[in-house]
Amino acid sequence: MLKRRPEYFAVFALSAIAAIVVAILTAISLDTGTPSLSGKREQDAAQIVLRASDLIGLGNEDKLAAVMQVSYGSYSAGDFVLSVMTSPEYLIKSPDDKQFAKDLCNVIYGTVDDGVVAGITQALGSYNRMMVIDDVISQNDRKFAVTGRTGNGPGSVITGINIDQGLAADDEYTVGIKEISGSFSATGDEIRTDLFVDGALYRGYLKYDKGSSGTKGFVLALDTAGFDPGDHEVSILLRSSDGRGVTVAGGKVRIPKKERVENFSVEDGVIEKGQQTAWFILDSEDSDCYVNFAGISEKISVSLYDLSGKLIGTNASTSAGYAALRAKKQDTDKAVKETGIPGVSNCFYICARRIEGDNEAGSGEVSFKMVQSRDVAYHEGKYVSVAPGKTEDRYTLTDELGNEYQADKDKVKILPFNASLSHLDIKSINAGDKGVYPSFDVSEDKYGYYSAVVKEITIECESVEGYAAKYKITAENNGSKTEIQPGKPFTLSEGETVIKAEVISFDGQTGSCDLYVLTGKDSGNFFEETLSQFPESYYSGLWLMHCKHPSYRFRAYNTNVSFAEALKAETTGNRSLVSNGHYPQYVKEGSPVYDKPDWKAAKTEVVSYYLDPRNFFTDKRIFMFELLGFDESVHTKDGLKRIISGSFMDTDDFDYVTTIYNAGRQAGVSPYCLAGRIIQEMGFSGRSALCKGTVTGYEGYYNFYNIGSVSTTKEGGATVLGAKYAKWGREPEKEEISEAEAKLLLPWNTKEKAITGGALWIASGYIDKGQNTLYFQKFDVLDDGTVRYNHQYAQNIMMAYTEALRYYNSYDSINKTDSAFVFVIPVYSDMPAEYGYLP
Repeated sequence: MLKRRPEYFAVFALSAIAAIVVAILTAISLDTGTPSLSGKREQDAAQIVLRASDLIGLGNEDKLAAVMQVSYGSYSAGDFVLSVMTSPEYLIKSPDDKQFAKDLCNVIYGTVDDGVVAGITQALGSYNRMMVIDDVISQNDRKFAVTGRTGNGPGSVITGINIDQGLAADDEYTVGIKEISGSFSATGDEIRTDLFVDGALYRGYLKYDKGSSGTKGFVLALDTAGFDPGDHEVSILLRSSDGRGVTVAGGKVRIPKKERVENFSVEDGVIEKGQQTAWFILDSEDSDCYVNFAGISEKISVSLYDLSGKLIGTNASTSAGYAALRAKKQDTDKAVKETGIPGVSNCFYICARRIEGDNEAGSGEVSFKMVQSRDVAYHEGKYVSVAPGKTEDRYTLTDELGNEYQADKDKVKILPFNASLSHLDIKSINAGDKGVYPSFDVSEDKYGYYSAVVKEITIECESVEGYAAKYKITAENNGSKTEIQPGKPFTLSEGETVIKAEVISFDGQTGSCDLYVLTGKDSGNFFEETLSQFPESYYSGLWLMHCKHPSYRFRAYNTNVSFAEALKAETTGNRSLVSNGHYPQYVKEGSPVYDKPDWKAAKTEVVSYYLDPRNFFTDKRIFMFELLGFDESVHTKDGLKRIISGSFMDTDDFDYVTTIYNAGRQAGVSPYCLAGRIIQEMGFSGRSALCKGTVTGYEGYYNFYNIGSVSTTKEGGATVLGAKYAKWGREPEKEEISEAEAKLLLPWNTKEKAITGGALWIASGYIDKGQNTLYFQKFDVLDDGTVRYNHQYAQNIMMAYTEALRYYNSYDSINKTDSAFVFVIPVYSDMPAEYGYLP
């Protein structure tokens, strides 16, 4: 439960009745022992006090105290009756004059006499209720008279009231400062208000048009932050100086349970099972409001409300599991002036809500992290807030335990919450049209799109900041710029168009993405010489790569096989394996272990993803199609050092760089390919005994490329088979090296011979036979007269994918990513319409 702020929400501790009780107890403590009333008079006064007490439900202790106080003469029975029958607790019952007359008659005489009631009612037509109370009780006994002034006229009288704006309906949550507005008609200005919540007196703040005659407008402000969670009924009592009151229903409110979060804190948030929402409150103090959601387990929407409970905006979580809420600092001085509530703080209310249809209320809890800072980082496996401002090379971070520390900027990942798009796509009216390539990802800032004809499109553009961000989209074609409105129709022009989608953050920071669009043919010859070799479904991706790297050359290789046929073959048996320990979601159900320790068959959809070339027309993956011949202008020792940096080959004990580079030169194979292959086969830390020469029974023999290490469940597994090959070649049972194998430097009883001989084996067995890309070495789909699918270097379905990244990183480290690479890309017949998805 949130702590109640006493300056806003304290219950009236000094209401009229409570004040009387305090006075009674004080008088008792000062008692001199001499009663003011005695005998029958004392008994009559006691009965009057008890009957008046019943009107407002006083407890026995309070009744007894009141009786004793009247008995000792601290105040009169009339004073007590007056305080009760003009109190908020009595008037909230809305007694009209007739009911008031009955109640007064019963209090004074212990019975309801119609004649007395009629007389009291008639008197109320000319005098205020205080005078009538004094007159009636004085007639009973002058000793009981009211001791204070009661006035001699009717006083201010409320003649009518109208509520223009009540509180929320009972099916809506209510947060923040709420106002009930309306108007009332009254004679005079002696009007005050009382607010009741579930029958208990609460402080409200009334403002009305003083001094005006006739109808007066009023606004009653109350802050709901101190209400307990649950449903509450609010009533308003307007009291006038004639002792009367008018009660009206203020409405019903449903108050959510709220958790408090603080600036720069990192909190665990959860929508509990069976609940639709989770609520939070943040006092942003003297700053703007920043609330970020990360690590969201299921899709949600998040909403931000101001100190008055008015909706500022709502955003949905992104596919990356992020959401953000933003708002400017509120004018609390203005709020104090407008509502009359003192000490208003810069509070915001946050609601996280399940999205209907995506996760039902009973389907389990939804968890997330909340970070209350402008920037959010991911550091050492946890979300942290980032303090504003930074040194030249360090950030100040705060973790979820409240620990503040500094970290080097290059070791801190700032997450894309500010000035970052969360969705970007092109839509057209043509059924079956695919959107931008690749599908949007926050890590990408350039996309491609191809259209065969001039057509009308719309640009879909969203950001993590959602409602708090602005967008500017421009299209440039042949030197002419046009501004595009998100979601509004725009007609593409013939040829090349560059569309820039810019997002302007809540605080003015900007970010952008570029869309390279080709409509029909380009002004150069890329369409004629390159794109026309491929199916149209390749165009968007290849056009993107051409715009980013004009020096790249792409060749189509027609496999003369359908994609479905190739997929069927590659999902057979142990041709395509995945590690169950690392990717259990990719493993085919019921698959046996084909290779130790946990290599199993991959699901069909996983094989389809890695088999489909169209998934990899990106900077970091295109290198699975790179021609793997040696190129001295591209391949350098410095680049090679980058590839093996941090691996088991990054050592002074043996010169792996020179050995691998020379092996590549001699075999005519990319040394980057060789280094990546060694890491792929031996493991980054060199866990395989084959690279150490320590296989039991085959000590001193090396096999860095796992050549001959076919999968087996026999004792020793593929490792022993690889060691046998290193010693005796293809037919170890003969214990004889053939002439051809001797040319491969077998036996491999030194590291240099194993690395160089293995390179020659790769060249003769794969590169020279047309399997001259990582892709073709993984997928033997060549139309070369041999049996397809049987000459595949690796069973690891991700081999080409992971090694391509290593190649990119090495080229990038030496600024060679824009070299004139040649990429050979396979083409299948009957390509599927959908691609690019993993389970």
